Amino acid sequence: MADSVFLDEVVGFLHNIDDPTVSGADLLLSLDKEEPLLSLPDTDIALQLLDVSPIDDGLFTSSEDDHHSAATDSDCTSVETESVASVSSPRTTEVTVDNNIRSKDAIRRRSYRQKRKVEKAELYKEVEQLSNQLSELQSREEAIKARRGLGLAQTALWKALANRHLQARLMAEEQQRRLREAVERRSAVIKDLGVVIRKRISEEQHDVDRAYSPSKKPRIESPDMALYETFINELDEVYARTDSIFKEAGVQDSPNDDELYNDARAVSKKSNYHELTGKMTTPFPFDRVRAFVGEVKCMEQRANYERIQLPGVSDNTAVVKFRIQARVGNAVGSLVQHAITRRYYEEDRIVLIWRKFTEGEGVYAGMHSDETGWNIVRPSSDGAATVMESIIRYVPMSFNTVASPSGKLNEFTDTIISAGEEDCHACLQKLEALLLDDALGVC
Repeated sequence: MADSVFLDEVVGFLHNIDDPTVSGADLLLSLDKEEPLLSLPDTDIALQLLDVSPIDDGLFTSSEDDHHSAATDSDCTSVETESVASVSSPRTTEVTVDNNIRSKDAIRRRSYRQKRKVEKAELYKEVEQLSNQLSELQSREEAIKARRGLGLAQTALWKALANRHLQARLMAEEQQRRLREAVERRSAVIKDLGVVIRKRISEEQHDVDRAYSPSKKPRIESPDMALYETFINELDEVYARTDSIFKEAGVQDSPNDDELYNDARAVSKKSNYHELTGKMTTPFPFDRVRAFVGEVKCMEQRANYERIQLPGVSDNTAVVKFRIQARVGNAVGSLVQHAITRRYYEEDRIVLIWRKFTEGEGVYAGMHSDETGWNIVRPSSDGAATVMESIIRYVPMSFNTVASPSGKLNEFTDTIISAGEEDCHACLQKLEALLLDDALGVC
């Protein structure tokens, strides 16, 4: 702002120099408004160069002094006239000298004015340059302010994008970590299964050798302990997935509750498992079902039923082993199943989780199945009855040690599913029998 005012004053001064109506005294007064230049000692010299008379108190004297000066000048003129004849020669010399002085003064004033004009032109040029520089600086400052505002907005945007990418990366890393843990657990299961299979083969070989070596001592430690420990360690993780599994399958929204199991639900072609879902309602109240559900012993009707006692296992966890006989045409096969079940008692429901491993024998030799099951027992919406919902997933496997005919693995899977349905119906019948006896007061 101060630069603009200074430039305006310089332009005004230059215009006053060109204006013939402005006197030299006014021009000098305009140069210094606070302390007039006329009061300086060298002012008379400047006034002579500008052909201007000094301004003093004589300019403001009364008319009487003017008349007196006029009379004095008149007297001097008459005296000079009278003495012209006597002093004509010296007077001529003085006039010549005066003319020379005036001529020199005119030349000096002309040079000074020419110099002032050049300086004025240079000042005009400098004013124009400074004006251009000022405009350029103002434009540059506005551009810098605009860039500053835009830069802040871009910085905030980049921060938001960076935070978003960071969160996505953290989520991806967490998912990768979970997948690695799942792969490690599956690898451990595969290794344990390999150990079980190798020990089973070794056991069968020992049985063959036993016929030729009757004195050989029997094996004391069961080869299935590693499998049982692996499944027991997985039960809590399977229980944690209960709600997500039921939400994915949509069992709770299913209106059909007349049969325990429905047709197998269609799953993705990329999935390597078969899924069976079911829902059933019993008329007994939930509190009575909760009291007797732990007394039901399932799969006891199976051949070679054996309950395995493991150290450090709670009463809510059961480990059993049994055999299922099956006939395929004229051939006979059997299924050896290892089942681990656990009950989780919650405030408003009971969750039953099981893991089951099946080995095929006879016509099913070399075939295996990995099974995971979820069962929820909860009160009905009106509280008068009890609803039981189930989801079972089967993962059939066939090892290359035995070549299986085409379609044999599907028959093996169907046999396992049918056996599972039979076991569940048997458990439900036992539970309803206990509840009915309790309602009738039968000891």
